[in-house]
Amino acid sequence: MAGANDPEPSAAYVRVNDSENPVSGVKVQQTETAILVTDCGRQDLPSQTFGTLAVTTTAQTLANLNGGDLTCARGIQLKAASTNTAAISIGGSSVVASATIANINGMPLANGDTIFLEITQLSSLYAVGVSGTQYLHWIAY
Repeated sequence: MAGANDPEPSAAYVRVNDSENPVSGVKVQQTETAILVTDCGRQDLPSQTFGTLAVTTTAQTLANLNGGDLTCARGIQLKAASTNTAAISIGGSSVVASATIANINGMPLANGDTIFLEITQLSSLYAVGVSGTQYLHWIAY
């Protein structure tokens, strides 16, 4: 997204003259609501270190695999290493990786697969591999 690094503060102004010309878009219960969203990006990454994570057959949080937690503003992008020989499953605390599709709990990533999740804390995501040690690249925004 493009935008100024340090935008000038501004106040939202929405005028609703009467019931014949309501604000369209969002309704909260029966009330028309106007929402102003300003997104100007960020100047820096939340960390300068995004080491490759070694994922085994024991489910662990990404914070544990990283050796520390990290909180970011937008989310986390994950990519299974192209050299992986088995899938990695990403999910919550009950994540399960399996060679049998019906037994998977979470989002499986085959070698080279990428996913962006709007989760802002590493400790909220778990990863587990189907077999052996697989590798997961990541970056937080």
